[in-house]
Order: sequence, then structure tokens, then C-alpha cells
Amino acid sequence: MARWQRDPKLRRRALILLAAGEMLALGVCFFGIFQAYLYRMMLRLGVADPPASGLILVMAATVLWAAAAVFVAVMYVKGRRWARGALIAANSVLVALGLLWFVIHFTRAGGDVRDTTASLVGLLLPMVTLFPLLWPLLTFRQDGPGQGPGARANR
Repeated sequence: MARWQRDPKLRRRALILLAAGEMLALGVCFFGIFQAYLYRMMLRLGVADPPASGLILVMAATVLWAAAAVFVAVMYVKGRRWARGALIAANSVLVALGLLWFVIHFTRAGGDVRDTTASLVGLLLPMVTLFPLLWPLLTFRQDGPGQGPGARANR
């Protein structure tokens, strides 16, 4: 058994590190993917200047997303079981949105393969940031050996 599995202090530090990394990765991916979806939607609606008018909306949505991510990360560190599921669901949704954007971008008729934004933000960014964090989320449990419902009274 690894030392971080036996030592409650190291276990808590690992939880904090995982929650902080997850929060940062979710924020970066949300900003990139939401900005791309909003930009495409504004182009289809015929908005005159999509980057300038949509950037404020994207930043506001990212701040709201980050506030929710901070709350869920704090609840994850505190040991709430639903928070782990929420982080896994957020990872899965952002990876799915990124993959969907990538697939639609390159399979639609007349797609511009020189535009690398879909490759970088829709495919590469989630794969580099969210997939490495998904494995620890799936395998790392808050309550380790010797920790359980009765162990809270001993702290």
C-alpha cells in the first residue's frame, strides 16, 4: 500500500491537489469549448462581430462555471460522495462536447481543414487536461483504509 493511502495528511493533500487540478482543467476547457460553440452560433445567426460581442458572455459564463467548480471541488475535498460524481459528469460532458465539435467540424461538407481551432480546443485540450484527471477521479476514493463514517469523530 502506498504511503498516501495510509497517511491521512498525504491523502488529504492528494485530494486537494486533484480537486485543484480538476477545477483548473474544467475552467480552461469550458472557456475554450464554450467560446467556440458560441462563436459558431453567432456566425450562423449573422451577428456582425462575433469575437468582440461574445467574449464578455463567454467570460461571464466561465466565471459562473468556475464558481460552481470551486464549490464542487471544496465539497469533494470535504468527502461528499455526490461531488465526485459531479466532477466525473463535468469531465465527461466537456470531453463529449469537444469530441462532438471536432467530429462535426471535420465531417461537415466544405469544412476548412486548415482551421486548427477545432483540433486544438475540441480534441487536444480535453485529451491533455481532462483525460489524465478522469482516471484518478474514477479510482481515488475519499475514504481510504481506516477511514469511514466513524473515523470523522476521531479527527
